[in-house]
Amino acid sequence: MSSTIYLGLEGTLFARRCPVRLSRSRLEHPGALPLPLLHRLSRIADEYPDLTIVINSWLVADYGYRGVLNLLPASIANKTVGATMQGNRAHRRLPTLPRVEILRADIKRRNPAHLIIVDSCSSAIPYEYLPQAVLVNDSSELAATQNAEIILEILDCANRAQSLDQLAL
Repeated sequence: MSSTIYLGLEGTLFARRCPVRLSRSRLEHPGALPLPLLHRLSRIADEYPDLTIVINSWLVADYGYRGVLNLLPASIANKTVGATMQGNRAHRRLPTLPRVEILRADIKRRNPAHLIIVDSCSSAIPYEYLPQAVLVNDSSELAATQNAEIILEILDCANRAQSLDQLAL
């Protein structure tokens, strides 16, 4: 069993330029604006071999899944198994649901054994998953270190629970 991180990108790994959904005309290249948590999460991805990542970001609809993967460090991109929303192909309609509902549906569909939600928008986190959520509301180095420690604590708790489950068998 592995842990899955549902990862919002705007405001967590990349600077957010506007509080509403980003579009190509407003954001030239989000990769040029990395935040401190990006490097810490990259190290966490290296440390946990069974970790998987699902992108929960409007950037996927704007730039496409592959385009977003190209913005990420290899350690994060290699662990990314999908996104909560579809990419930017012309024949696809953009989702009309709020991100929280898209995330909730994806969690139900994937049914991860252990999950962590990392996001900068509290309204994008389903209330039933608040104990497994890390709300990133500060982009300073200190806050990035604290958020990384919280992510590690949640991952370690999931690993301990998994070990206990295996011992019980």
